[in-house]
Amino acid sequence: MMGYADYYLLLSPPEEVKQQISRYKKASINKIGAFESMNSPAHISIVKTERQKAFIVEPAFERMEKRLNTMPPIVLHINGFNYFKHGDKAMSIYADIRQTDSVKKWFRLLFSCINVKHASFTPHITIARNIHVSDFYTLWPHFEKAKYVEPFWIKELLVLKRETFTHEPKWSRYKTISFKNEFAALAEKI
Repeated sequence: MMGYADYYLLLSPPEEVKQQISRYKKASINKIGAFESMNSPAHISIVKTERQKAFIVEPAFERMEKRLNTMPPIVLHINGFNYFKHGDKAMSIYADIRQTDSVKKWFRLLFSCINVKHASFTPHITIARNIHVSDFYTLWPHFEKAKYVEPFWIKELLVLKRETFTHEPKWSRYKTISFKNEFAALAEKI
């Protein structure tokens, strides 16, 4: 079954944010030991598609790129931490992205440009994903008190790709698509 690939669309924050998130992950490892997302670089997941026919999907990325190039870059703000509950046994801790009306509108536009319907979306940067509830209760008091506030620019969408049917599937960079709205770029210079 050749020609099938998985694609992962994400937003990648600048290096300073990646380093700070890495520090929080390392501190979490010191408290609870190894966990699922401990080695993942900081990112905001947008959508992951699996088992796609590359000869169909890749031309669609070319069309998508033209639409995304009309979008403005955006400043997002990390505003502390929050968590998701996954049933009764697992939870995830994440760096919370402040949800303003303009941020919600920007993400709706992003999903529209990539032709993905997304009823509810919480932009976030995962620290500890799918940890056992007891580990969550060990970590959460530290995150609940932490004051991490950081604005950062998002200027591009990163598309990762991996072959679907391989023994060791590894993500690699397939395409980087810039948000190039000229008016927004001009406003940034002023």
